Amino acid sequence: MRKETVAHVAGVRGFFRGIRGSVVAAGVLLVWDGAFFGTFLFSMLICPIWFLVSLVKNAIQRPGWGLALVRIGIPALTLGLLKANDAVQLRVAEVNAQRIVAACEEYHDDNGRFPKNLDELVPQYLNSVPAAKYCMGPPGSFAYYNSGTPLLVWQVVPPYYRKIYNFDRRSWSYLD
Repeated sequence: MRKETVAHVAGVRGFFRGIRGSVVAAGVLLVWDGAFFGTFLFSMLICPIWFLVSLVKNAIQRPGWGLALVRIGIPALTLGLLKANDAVQLRVAEVNAQRIVAACEEYHDDNGRFPKNLDELVPQYLNSVPAAKYCMGPPGSFAYYNSGTPLLVWQVVPPYYRKIYNFDRRSWSYLD
């Protein structure tokens, strides 16, 4: 192998060693906030601190411009990806909530009462009960309560900030 090639390979390895921690942190945040909760709340707290730590680390170590820019770009990119995911997740939840509300209203018109649970809407009013958010955690599904006043609930930002539709008042409100 030529000297230039060996030096290049060593430089690439050094570059990736310099950002390994940032890549791992980005992966953890993408799984935790994006895949599990479908939000960006935790990342909104962590990424600005991580960005500042990257700036300080770059000032102390004085790496090349490429490594320095990648180090400070990873937290910003991670937060941006999670914010975009959150916007998509919220839009999906809003649309699916409106579909459920419309199906419940149609069920009420046909039967003179609201359904006891969302499964009563399948398959006549909905093909299946849609997810609130497409994530692995608890905020991924709608909750429906019909003990007197029917309510449809979903978590906008876990563990609080729940959005509630009251079928008697035909209006949305927030809890928490």
